Amino acid sequence: MFPSNAVRRAIKSSFRSFHLSATCYSKPAPVALSFTRYENNASDSNAPPVMVLHGLFGSKSNWNSLGKAFHKNTKPVRKIYAIDARNHGDSPHTDEHSYDHMVEDLVQLYKTLSIDKASIIGHSMGGRAMMLLALKYPELVEKAIIVDISPSTGLGTSNTNIPLFLQSMKMIQISPTATIHQARKLADEQLARIIAEKSLRDFLITNLVKAEKEGGHFRWRINLEALERNFNTGVAQFPQLTGRKFEGPTLFIAGGRSDYVKSEDVPLIKTLFPNSEITYVKDAGHWVHSEKSTEFSKLVLNFLNE
Repeated sequence: MFPSNAVRRAIKSSFRSFHLSATCYSKPAPVALSFTRYENNASDSNAPPVMVLHGLFGSKSNWNSLGKAFHKNTKPVRKIYAIDARNHGDSPHTDEHSYDHMVEDLVQLYKTLSIDKASIIGHSMGGRAMMLLALKYPELVEKAIIVDISPSTGLGTSNTNIPLFLQSMKMIQISPTATIHQARKLADEQLARIIAEKSLRDFLITNLVKAEKEGGHFRWRINLEALERNFNTGVAQFPQLTGRKFEGPTLFIAGGRSDYVKSEDVPLIKTLFPNSEITYVKDAGHWVHSEKSTEFSKLVLNFLNE
């Protein structure tokens, strides 16, 4: 016996409701991001603010000096927001970590701060999140500055050991009776077995903090489990996009000694960001903004002030 027309309509309506509901829930749920705002001289300025997002293992504090410099020297003066990505710094830890999630976090922050449009700066992982924001929500972005990363798949060869770094950090054991100085020294000694580069170890160890409210135990400000689990799909790969482009002014700043922005990446960059230019900073590696901060700051301010 076949169902009546009324039953078929009810089934069809229920299926449509389920489909719409599933579609709604497919959008990543945002988290409330932590940020530092630099605005002393910008209270009356109507210029779009600047949103800055760090790379993997970083935090908003990495951009403190540059944030102050950008705020002081933009013309007209702009508010600067240095942001902690999810699973980093003071922002919430979640099981999910992908560029789509990070973009929705940023969109929510725009709404929270009542920002209609901003210029954006992103380094490495943060650069990819900012690229995707500009491609998915171009109406939110005035200008984009992408630091030592491209929209091509994969990462530079210097990051092939990141999953090993994450595993090593998870294995570090430190007594809660240790001081923060002692803890960081112990962490450095243990990480040295895996990571030969002292500057990289120092950078990673900035994420080690003492949780006074948790019995004095030491913990990492980054969500090691989530980043390890999502690294290959959520960090190392940029989403494949068709038919999207950001036509606003875009500046790619790459390190001359880095391999994160290769010559073979240029056609894709120009396709997705047709109004873009690529500048290489001589003798700079992947952390171009800290290794060559003066040159980097000049490039950023010239671009923002044009």
